[in-house]
Amino acid sequence: MAVTDTHEEKETLAVDVLLPGHEPRATTALFERTKKQLIAREGGRCYVCGATAQESGQPLEAHHHPIERSLANMIDWPAVQAAARAGALGPHAAAFDWAAFDPADPYTFVDDMTVNGLLLCRQHHTGKDAGIHALPFPLWLAQKFGREGYQFTPGEVIHHAT
Repeated sequence: MAVTDTHEEKETLAVDVLLPGHEPRATTALFERTKKQLIAREGGRCYVCGATAQESGQPLEAHHHPIERSLANMIDWPAVQAAARAGALGPHAAAFDWAAFDPADPYTFVDDMTVNGLLLCRQHHTGKDAGIHALPFPLWLAQKFGREGYQFTPGEVIHHAT
């Protein structure tokens, strides 16, 4: 078989990083309120496949993006602010009230899902061979732009609900 033919790629991903110390995971009121706003803004559809909660059979989930919550204490916030204001993190992060932001409380940005959130169905959030927490980013993102009907994994055929 030539590499130009469809072929299976199996990867074993081993990660060895030092996460900064942080408080135990808590669902904040800011997260809950802005998750509802994110769902409304995104029309209640998964960023990758466009499925609604009803279509996916699971509630939609808000993924912290681009800054993962557990990494907030290692982030160079002036660098994030500069990138956001320049538009590199998208229009919603650019519109965040950076003048009022205090890096001593990074969760005012991190837990605001309207500026740091990505709406995903469970499969594309934490699912095996499909979720952003399980795949290298280029493979995960390919699911959003893959051709309809493409056999992406042995268990997933690309399907866009919209």
